[in-house]
Amino acid sequence: MNTPASFASAGAKSSESLSSSSMAAYPECEVLEALHALLGADAGLLYEAHGRSLHRLVGAARDASLPGCEPLLCGLRLARALLVEEMLPGETFGSPKAVADYLKLHFAGQGHESFAVLFLNAQHGLIAFEDLFRGTLTQTSVYPREVLRRALRYNAAAVILAHNHPSGMVEPSRADLALTAALKDALAFIDVRVLDHVVVAGSRTVSMAERGLV
Repeated sequence: MNTPASFASAGAKSSESLSSSSMAAYPECEVLEALHALLGADAGLLYEAHGRSLHRLVGAARDASLPGCEPLLCGLRLARALLVEEMLPGETFGSPKAVADYLKLHFAGQGHESFAVLFLNAQHGLIAFEDLFRGTLTQTSVYPREVLRRALRYNAAAVILAHNHPSGMVEPSRADLALTAALKDALAFIDVRVLDHVVVAGSRTVSMAERGLV
C-alpha cells in the first residue's frame, strides 16, 4: 500500500471537438452574452482568441494567464455550489446526472490529470468532496493509503471516485480499471463501498458502475 498506483489516459487525441459539439446545442449568442456579463467588453476577443472554446478559455483562466478572468472562475464555483445543493438533501448516487454535471464543472479546462473522491454517508448523501492527487497531462499517482485515511476521517460509508482525461479520450484505460479494483478491495477492509468511478473528458463522462466495471 505504500507504493502509489498510477493510471494513464487512454490515448492522446485532442479534445478540440468536444466544446464545438456541445456548443451546437447551445446558442453561441447566449454564450457570448453570459461571457460579456462576466468578462466585460473583452469577452468576445478572449473567446475568439481561444478558438471559441469555453474549455480552452476556462483552462487559460485556471492557469492565471488571463487578467480579469476571476469572475469566470467565480461563475464556475457558483455553478458547482448549485449542484452540491441538489446532492446534499437526498441520495447522491441516486442522482448520477448531478454527479456527472458537478464533475464536468470541477474538471473544466483543467490541463492536467487529477483524482478526486466524493465521500458519502450511509444514505449516500454527500459529506465532502476532495481533489486528492494531481498529475501530469497523461497520468496521476494515486496512493490508496491516503484515500483510506480520508475515508476514515469523514467516517464515510461509501465513495465515488473520479478523474479526468485532458487528452479528450473518455474511455477508461486498463490502468484505470486496475486502480478501481485495488481501491475497491482496500476500502472494503474498512467497510467503505466504492459505488462508482467516473471518468471525465471535456463534456463527456463514463460511469464504470453503469458498465458493470465496479
